[in-house]
Amino acid sequence: MAILSFDLLISILLGFIGLVWVKRVFWMARFRKTHPPLLPSSEPNGPSPKVSVIVPARNEEKNITHCLRHLVAQDYLPYEIIVVNDRSTDKTAELVNHAAQYSKVPVRSIQIEKLPPGWTGKNYAMFTGSKAASGEWLLFTDADTTHRPESLPTAVREAVRKKIDFLTLTPEVESRSFWEKIVQPLAAGSLALWFNPDKINDPKAETALANGQFILIRKDAYEKVGGNEAVKAEVVEDVELAKKVKAAGYFVQFLNGTRLYSTRMYSSLKEIRTGWTRILIYLFDKKPLPILHKIFLFFFFSCLPFFVLLFELVLKVAGRQTFSALLFGASLFVCLWITGVRFFGNKFLKSNPWYAVFHLLGSLVMIWILLTCLERIIFKKPSVWRGDLHR
Repeated sequence: MAILSFDLLISILLGFIGLVWVKRVFWMARFRKTHPPLLPSSEPNGPSPKVSVIVPARNEEKNITHCLRHLVAQDYLPYEIIVVNDRSTDKTAELVNHAAQYSKVPVRSIQIEKLPPGWTGKNYAMFTGSKAASGEWLLFTDADTTHRPESLPTAVREAVRKKIDFLTLTPEVESRSFWEKIVQPLAAGSLALWFNPDKINDPKAETALANGQFILIRKDAYEKVGGNEAVKAEVVEDVELAKKVKAAGYFVQFLNGTRLYSTRMYSSLKEIRTGWTRILIYLFDKKPLPILHKIFLFFFFSCLPFFVLLFELVLKVAGRQTFSALLFGASLFVCLWITGVRFFGNKFLKSNPWYAVFHLLGSLVMIWILLTCLERIIFKKPSVWRGDLHR
């Protein structure tokens, strides 16, 4: 009787988990409707303001040529490109100079030899680039991005048309390796769930979020809030800058840019762990409780059904009388449902949908990353990124 009651209780919990994933289907459908991608277009919308495209680059010899090849091909005028070479020890500077020789668009290279005290590297690179910019608008973008020719004109037209002061865009995330295809869609989807896009784009809400791979901001708004100097010690400078701009009363929007540009954030499991650890620590303000909450969510809603299914399979194979057909059937149904939801979620994110079958493995990696965040927060361990220590 006790076993039956326990089986029934677990089955009820599995049913609850299944209903939550049903809710996520409706959430995805609503998200697709309320946050459609900006469609590429080069059609002018009145006089075009000059834009200064600023690319912070540190040891980017693998990416910078590819990035500049697409940036100089933007279907937009007038604009300039400023590459800030942040203490690179590889061939970044040489490759930038070579690209500048064959570009029809002005390409300037600025060298940073030493990082001033109190600054993080990327903040100082962005600040240095802004001081050299002559455009009415600044576009900060990373060296690991690939821009369509319509990327800049579409973003500028949207910002001008809607009177947006700070426009940041989500990219299409390129996933090539096994671990990227498993973890990246799950991490990106989790952020969208944890940080409500409606609140981010609501001028009355305090919530602010940004993606440093694409930040288009009016130069006068940037300067009035103090630019990157106002957040010079922050590791997740994009979010902190967005908070400053929004708090100052400027119009901040986080829109879907998956049709305009793409990026490959990380290529290995080590890079994925290091990169997402750095991001999540600061997104949750170095607070352990929110991170513990997310660990519980992953364990309960993403892992528990698969653990129950595996446990029942072991009992079945071993011929144990404690095998429960009820739990086996319930857990199998919920696991298949979760995998199906992830399949269509991956398609929405333009990732290989069949990697949804590795949902449990991806969830365990996310728990591992969140546990690493806890470890660094509790023991006050610094994060290492691009060769710099961040506390």
